Amino acid sequence: MKITNLIQQGSLLTVPNFLADYIDLENKIKDYEYEATHQPKSVQYGNRFQAAPCWETQNLKIIDRPMHNSIKKQIEELIEEPIVDFHCRIRCTKSSELKLSPQGKRRLGMVHTDEDEFAGVLPFDQSFTGGTAFFSHAWDKMPDITHGAWPNRLVLYNGKRNHTACHDFTFENRYVLVIFFNVA
Repeated sequence: MKITNLIQQGSLLTVPNFLADYIDLENKIKDYEYEATHQPKSVQYGNRFQAAPCWETQNLKIIDRPMHNSIKKQIEELIEEPIVDFHCRIRCTKSSELKLSPQGKRRLGMVHTDEDEFAGVLPFDQSFTGGTAFFSHAWDKMPDITHGAWPNRLVLYNGKRNHTACHDFTFENRYVLVIFFNVA
């Protein structure tokens, strides 16, 4: 069975030490330019602090094409299928800003789904309480599974699966590589 079929059926694919050029990317993340935004983007709010405020780079295809191409190639080799609609960016969540939003009252963010068929996160920090949580239903109070943050550990999942970021307030800045794509 194809890896993508397993993910579509709800499996999570976890790959430690995923990016061959992780150190290069980690050294660049603080030099990229970030734009103020919020999560989830699928819902519009009066201002970004009514959701989960965060900062994001533009698609790496625009600001760092060699890194973008490298990440895409490594994922295609992993899933053994060609990718279309691939986009990835670095997201930074600041604890001080998150505390100003309704999301700052709890560790789990807003449960949501993504627009693309497949999604992935790759953290730059290590945290048992940070990471990503997955839910069977958007209205569930507790996640079915939580993946703690671990540097350079890729978690690939069905973008239509209910999920949310978990925030560790002991870090001021939480950096993650977020990945979205479809298969050909």
